Amino acid sequence: MKRNFLLSSFFILLFTGCSVLKIQRPPESYEEVKITPPVSFISIPVEADLKKMENLLNKQFRGLIYADTSFDNNDKDDLMVKAWKSAEIRLTIQGNLLYYSVPLSVWIRKKFSIGAFGFDVSDSREVTGSIILKFHTRVVLQKDWTLSALTTSDGYEWVTTPTLQLAPGISIPLPFISDLLLASNQKNINSQIDKAFQSALNLKASFQPVWNSLQVPFKLSDEYPLWAKITPLEISTVPLQGSSNVIHHTLGIKAYTELFYGSEPAYQVNETIPDLKITSRLDNDFNISLALDVPINEINEIASKQLVGYKYREGKYLVEVRDVFLFGSGDKLVVALNIDGSIQGTIYLSGKPYYDRDSSSLKVRDLDFDIRTKNVLVKSASWLLHQNLIQTLSQQLSFPVGEQLQSARNQLQGYLDRNKKMEYFTISGTIDKPEIGDILITRQSIKAMIIFRGKINVTIEAE
Repeated sequence: MKRNFLLSSFFILLFTGCSVLKIQRPPESYEEVKITPPVSFISIPVEADLKKMENLLNKQFRGLIYADTSFDNNDKDDLMVKAWKSAEIRLTIQGNLLYYSVPLSVWIRKKFSIGAFGFDVSDSREVTGSIILKFHTRVVLQKDWTLSALTTSDGYEWVTTPTLQLAPGISIPLPFISDLLLASNQKNINSQIDKAFQSALNLKASFQPVWNSLQVPFKLSDEYPLWAKITPLEISTVPLQGSSNVIHHTLGIKAYTELFYGSEPAYQVNETIPDLKITSRLDNDFNISLALDVPINEINEIASKQLVGYKYREGKYLVEVRDVFLFGSGDKLVVALNIDGSIQGTIYLSGKPYYDRDSSSLKVRDLDFDIRTKNVLVKSASWLLHQNLIQTLSQQLSFPVGEQLQSARNQLQGYLDRNKKMEYFTISGTIDKPEIGDILITRQSIKAMIIFRGKINVTIEAE
């Protein structure tokens, strides 16, 4: 009888002193990862030399520009008139107003009726003169990338006024010819100016290779597998402006910009250039994101080094961590600790990963026992619920990423500092300190979205 009592007491002490926990494992699950890169605004200044358009205009607009070879034209005005371009057309621009003048040589034949001016028979006389027709054109860039030109006459200036000499001391000036020349040539001159603009400033065609090239990922360094990728979304522009002989034009590209580690990221060039959005100002805030992955197997390896062998004592109780394993459960990171000592089994804690700026590490915020673990421990090992254990575990669970962040920033800034020349453009700029965006848990990794902010300048290479 005494022997049975002692044996029973031994087993009671044994099971009381070393309980085996049976705790339901939290469900392992992962939310569908939808990563939307930050939106960037890239300004691309474009300059066009007015001389190019001037040369095209003079090639298109030359020789005889007006010919009336019948006295019966224009309600039988008894005039024949011819006009030639006599010198080069010169262009200047201020704001969006293009000013130009057309120098002409004029030949006029005037017919006189019988009895007019004391003549007994019909007669005609020839005279010549030179005139400068003046115009200005308001140039507007349309959303379909075409240019509209609204031309207005600024009058004329006679260099040599045509004057009929009828007899000694009798002459008749013919300045009214200027109105005829303006009325008959303005449409033709406008048409030629428009053609010259379209040829010299075919903005869409000029921008096409730049648009295509921007979409091809580029490697930031030959030694480091870091790639930048730009995905344009839309293009904006401010109205055309100019001064002296230069037309200024700025394009603003709204785009997704991303950094990638490893091999060249997949991409697809969309060759369709969208319509322009005409605006009064352009943003120039550049944001480029880096999906910084810390693989789960690496996280488990680091956590094992930090926690396996860790002993926790609370009064007469002692437990030691034998193994550790982390996995995702929705938006939380679950820490599974296999412990031995006063109690045995696997306990589960969970919290949300975050970036700790002071240590440049990923840590776990609001770490606490999973509700299933807490329910069991309240009944069998409430001493393990002490906050000291949770605080210690929170401090130990730290996954450094600062070196990767600094390296990525250095590579990006170094690339921009070199004023890197691409095939069709040069890219430069400055990058500020990184900011941390969303942190996501996937089956393969903890994915931290890093955002580098700064200013980017893209300059189209001159032909």
